[in-house]
Amino acid sequence: MKGLPFRLEIIETDTSWIVTCSSECGEAIIRVPPPYSESELQKALADVAISLTKSYSPSITRGDASTERPVLEFGKRLAHTLLRDEISIQFDRCRNLAKSQEKSLRILLRTNGPRVDRIPWEYLADPSRDDYLALRVPVVRYLRVMNPPPPLPLTPPLRVLGISARPSDLPQLDEKREREKIERAFRQNNSANVDVHWLAGDRWHDLAKELRSGSWHVLHCVCHGGFDEERNSGYIQLSGDDGAARRLYASDFDRLITDSPNLRLIVLNACESATSRSDDIFTSTAANLVRAGVPAVVAMQYEITDTAAFTFSSAFYERIAEGSPVDKAMTLAREEVKMTLGSLEWATPVLILASDQTRIFSLRNSETTPIPRPPAKRLAEVGPCSHVALGPSNLLATACVDGVVRIFDGTDGRPVCQCMPVQREEPVRVAWSPWRRHVASRHRDGTVIVWDLQTRAPVLVIGAGGQDDSLAFSADGRWLALTAGDHVHVYDVRGARVRDLPVWSRKEVCRPGQPRTLGPIVFAPGDRHVVVACGDGLVRQLNVQGKVVTRWPHPLPVSSLAVTADRLATGCLDGRVRLWSWEGRPLQHTDPGRHAAHLALSADLPLLAMADDEGNVVIRDLVGWNATTATRLTSPPAGLAFLDSRGGLVTGTRAGVVERWSLPEWTAAEGSAS
Repeated sequence: MKGLPFRLEIIETDTSWIVTCSSECGEAIIRVPPPYSESELQKALADVAISLTKSYSPSITRGDASTERPVLEFGKRLAHTLLRDEISIQFDRCRNLAKSQEKSLRILLRTNGPRVDRIPWEYLADPSRDDYLALRVPVVRYLRVMNPPPPLPLTPPLRVLGISARPSDLPQLDEKREREKIERAFRQNNSANVDVHWLAGDRWHDLAKELRSGSWHVLHCVCHGGFDEERNSGYIQLSGDDGAARRLYASDFDRLITDSPNLRLIVLNACESATSRSDDIFTSTAANLVRAGVPAVVAMQYEITDTAAFTFSSAFYERIAEGSPVDKAMTLAREEVKMTLGSLEWATPVLILASDQTRIFSLRNSETTPIPRPPAKRLAEVGPCSHVALGPSNLLATACVDGVVRIFDGTDGRPVCQCMPVQREEPVRVAWSPWRRHVASRHRDGTVIVWDLQTRAPVLVIGAGGQDDSLAFSADGRWLALTAGDHVHVYDVRGARVRDLPVWSRKEVCRPGQPRTLGPIVFAPGDRHVVVACGDGLVRQLNVQGKVVTRWPHPLPVSSLAVTADRLATGCLDGRVRLWSWEGRPLQHTDPGRHAAHLALSADLPLLAMADDEGNVVIRDLVGWNATTATRLTSPPAGLAFLDSRGGLVTGTRAGVVERWSLPEWTAAEGSAS
């Protein structure tokens, strides 16, 4: 349901306020005397702050009318000043129109002046009821910055990054309880569409490293905050290298999020993070982040207790997980604090927007959105084959059913050479060395042959045995890893087996129906570890001693892997493709579908290609996690890979058709964005 906006702007002059409104019902402007003089306003704000503190004090009876009376009177006086004359008429019309159209009314408030900027407008009273407007309709601050970011096209999951600061020289916050509340809210509501990750560290460097990956949509900060009068700037407090508090000023925060194009919402659970004490509203931490390019920031205009903070946060994210717009989630979270705690802290959180646009995400359903089919060029027809692999210089190798390993150019299909084993069973998989001279083939009887493409003769023959078909070269070409039963064997360039790594420890027991079988294998960045998919659903990273250093859990076995320097992609039999960090943290996942038999990650562009057994190929960009192109192969796939230098995508089918697909639409969009 879309909201009906009612825009209010208050401009402060020396002797009066100029109040304007605009809505679908029309516009109006009035000039009114301020409700308070400077000295009266200071006293009124002090009384509000005292009442706020009393409202959560354990020595005051919850809901004591005498505690709340000064605040409600303050809100009524503001309403009497603003919502009068022509503006009152427009407000009533807009409210009635929203009701008749079954829409929610939304008040968008903009202030201009050192005194009006300090007023807690969330306590504005409802002129027709003895209550607060912000508990009934969204009351939002908006700054109207130039070129506000548009809604982000988003295919779930929503990615939330959390940081909780624990400086040794500041009072400890109840951040653990807030974490649990937020995570519980997401688990109970569309947890498959939300990924939440809390940073282990709390230093500026820890936060900067994650934000600059560019993949986060929401940032949640649990920390202390304040306003520095001398620097005229708001700040939050993280930890320094020595563990003591280190201030992160508004301008510092601005630079930190520059490389986070997908960030659309920041929640600052930090005291006074919405505070500005000068003529420049952008001196507050929250407003500065909005000006820096974040379309929505939730911040605190007063100190807030831990209990109120995690009550608000959990209710807010619960609504976000349900799909509520950010302003509606804000209103419902305020109501939760009011009804649960009975304190006036429901008005401490403030929602600040870059414009009057409250829609910060544009959900895209890849199943219903038409996806363009890229143009294709047929490179070769090599006859039935089991596997196609891309190597250096865009060379392609095919493991053909007639027993031949065929090599040709992946850009134009030009044949390069053929390798014909003598008295060996057909090849079932091929793997490239980093040098274009060597390619390895694994055969149905388990034998592995490393070929010299200049002489077209074997330089190495390894009798690995068994029915396994997985093999992988290290990036430097020094090691060749093979799966053999429930072990990983690593060979050097002379064919000597230098490592025999058992994948399961003696203490590990597979669940019924999950045998100790191994799937695809790759080397991790740096070539010191191997990554192998296992029949129990775990993808394990093993060091040179066979110790598991990282685990990526899946509900079912993984049938395909793809890697880059900073990501691991897995195709699971549950029909999801998942994207992971090398530390084991989930980054993205697709909706359930047919399992991806083949995956490929581009080295030049943030793209992931996936192909299922029916020949459906989809390419996703890793920035917005949106499907960019799709096609259907003529038969089940035997492999796919991205060519170097943005040359497109190469696919091979089991029928032996090899094609090159160009990606003009994604490349054009990427180029214009840069």
